[in-house]
Amino acid sequence: TSTREEYIDILMAALKQTSTFFISKLEVAFLRWGRFVSVHPYHVILASLIITALSSLGFLNFRIESKANLLWIPLESEYNSNTDWLENNFEKDTRDELVVFESENVLTPDSLKQIFQVHKAVASVEVDGKTFADICARVPIADIFQTKRRRKREVSNLTEDYEYDFWGGEYNEYPEEDEILPTVQRINFEKYSEQNKGINGSEDILEEIPDNIYCDLVTTLNEKCIQTSLLEIWKYREELINSATQQEILDAVNLLVRSPWYGYDADYSSLLGGIVRNSSGHIVGAKSMRMAWVIKVPKEGRIVAAEGSGVELEVADLTSLAWESKLIDIALSSSTEQMKIRVNAAKSFGDVSTEAIFFDTTLMAGGYIIMFIYTIIMLGKLNTLEVRLYLTISGIISVGMGLIIAIGLSSLLGYPYTPIHAILPFLCLGIGIDDMFVIVQCWSNMQKDPLNAGLSLPDRMGIALKHAGVSVTVTSLTDVFAFSVGAVTQMPGLESFCVCTAIGLGSIYLLQISWFVAWMSLDEKRISAGGDGLLPCIVHEDYKPPACSERNYGDLIVKKYGNLLSSVIFKIIVIVFTFGLLGFGIWGSILIRQKFDPTLLLPSDSYLRDFLSVHDELYPNNGWTAYIYTSEFDHTDLHKFDDLTNQLTELQKTKTHLGDVDSWWSQLKKYSEEKTNYTEWEEFAEKDKFSFIFSDFLFSSYGSNFKPNFKFDGELVCNQPAPPIIASKFKIDYLIFNGPEQHIPAKRKIEEIVKDSNISGAFSHVQVYAAWETDEIIGFELWRNIGLAMVCVFI
Repeated sequence: TSTREEYIDILMAALKQTSTFFISKLEVAFLRWGRFVSVHPYHVILASLIITALSSLGFLNFRIESKANLLWIPLESEYNSNTDWLENNFEKDTRDELVVFESENVLTPDSLKQIFQVHKAVASVEVDGKTFADICARVPIADIFQTKRRRKREVSNLTEDYEYDFWGGEYNEYPEEDEILPTVQRINFEKYSEQNKGINGSEDILEEIPDNIYCDLVTTLNEKCIQTSLLEIWKYREELINSATQQEILDAVNLLVRSPWYGYDADYSSLLGGIVRNSSGHIVGAKSMRMAWVIKVPKEGRIVAAEGSGVELEVADLTSLAWESKLIDIALSSSTEQMKIRVNAAKSFGDVSTEAIFFDTTLMAGGYIIMFIYTIIMLGKLNTLEVRLYLTISGIISVGMGLIIAIGLSSLLGYPYTPIHAILPFLCLGIGIDDMFVIVQCWSNMQKDPLNAGLSLPDRMGIALKHAGVSVTVTSLTDVFAFSVGAVTQMPGLESFCVCTAIGLGSIYLLQISWFVAWMSLDEKRISAGGDGLLPCIVHEDYKPPACSERNYGDLIVKKYGNLLSSVIFKIIVIVFTFGLLGFGIWGSILIRQKFDPTLLLPSDSYLRDFLSVHDELYPNNGWTAYIYTSEFDHTDLHKFDDLTNQLTELQKTKTHLGDVDSWWSQLKKYSEEKTNYTEWEEFAEKDKFSFIFSDFLFSSYGSNFKPNFKFDGELVCNQPAPPIIASKFKIDYLIFNGPEQHIPAKRKIEEIVKDSNISGAFSHVQVYAAWETDEIIGFELWRNIGLAMVCVFI
């Protein structure tokens, strides 16, 4: 034991000697440096400016990075490689707009009329001579009889068997002069219901049409704008909507399984939130209804709009952005006491977060001014001679110079400027000002020492910097090393920020002991010569400062605090309070919940934050929409798609991860069973059979809406075998998740199912995956980086 204690004593003595050696060497170095700077202040100032100017040449390599996938996840991540693949195969060129109507019950005639008025207002919006009909994304109508059937002359007395052609006259190439329009007829909901789906007379006629005529029809189909709401049930016709009864509205949402507007399968209950059902399970009311518009962005005049400061990117053009602004204005101004209207346009996130940033900038500018005034007070005294206005300005300028050096050098090293760099000026300002306070306080302490009386300015400045230099060096090196830990992160954006901050803090440290000390030497010469603190050209002879300005309130406070520390009771209070804070700190650290949620960047009182909170509450099954993508495949891979779809469907039934699965494979099997002689899908899993049935499927009402989901090695022609498929996709909808503990397992489960399918090039993708992957990285790096930073501090 004694040998062990002796070893510890020897080790501690060696460490103390080493520490004393380095501190003494640093003190000597700073003593000499302080003298040099005081003797040659202009040379030091000029050298600082030259170094800053040379560092600014790095701005020639300056670039801004705002893409989320290049900021918060590794560059070699599968997400980035998948994004590159998507840009070549399924480039996104649409923008989605969403409005939610909320009232006590939206399934009433009055609510329907108010919703229609908003629809009319939006439809009439004109930007650059274009309305929604001119800029919308379009989809072909699925039922050819909705566009080609004509309503013939009818007698005034309609028979009981008369079936009103809801679409008659909507598209009539050959109108007859003697055609008589009957009075307004109600919609025959049974025609689009489950019971009559696929068995009406039009299907029989369809099967009898020769292939060449059928192809002529389907390849010249009318297209309609993509807009989704209950109003499509009434074909957006005002006379039908205004005369709709409560019972008719309820019949529509309960009976219809196919859209009278598009001809595709439709689930209108999915547009409703807060649904109320009766004992038989039928819908009798709902608190909300969603209405959506989709805009197509032309290639000409495209711009890339950054959403949410590095969270998401959206393709847009000036026309679509202006149209969305008017949509937002209409939605926000149309709310009434009976109905609340909320909107989420494609540009909303970017607009709201940007407005918040500018608002915060105003507040922080005020904070800068307050800090500037505080620094003037702390660095000097409140009299016309000893006020250090220009010294304060030079000190703050040094912070700006440090920022220029940091961004210039980091750009030279290839690091980009990211949205998180916006906090860099405030971080560097606080640390830079702290160094100034230390240097000035050491100068003040040196002035009070009678041993230093009569020394020259260079000697006094050397002594002041001898004591201040070691202190600011230790704190600055600690800060630099702590931020340098960020260089080992997997997140490129954080790595860039940490490297830039480390360079900035190191540069500001060097400028404080050179640039600032040089200006401080000049300021001391001004004070010695009696130069005015505001107008140095004015010289005060025999100036006597006011007694109140000479009082050092800081020393008074420290003295009082020192007297309190001599009290045993106060010591106990301090110890208890300290351990109490430590306990709360440990407790808070245990409760740390990391979550990378872009919506937390939004002000709590913003219209978008209100929309998101209400939407998540009313539509808990409508989370993020992802897609399953694949590369080339053929008939030999159909069993893989069957297994993949079955597993996803089973997962959906568990209601733990998925809310919906919209697979083309399910519809293809349905088509083969109802419209062909195949009883099992294995029967057409041959090269020639699959090519023909797949082509027919995509030109039918079952699969025409899936056409954009495929890329072919050649042109897809009706009544001809489908060309080889080189890429495909289908949609899945996640549930709404509360945090990483839910969405990370969900994402991993989907990726596991997709990987196990063994489909060539298969992967799942949605833009929010970048944020979810960031959550995984943060969860891994959080405690590691805290530990490394603490090690740097202790060393």
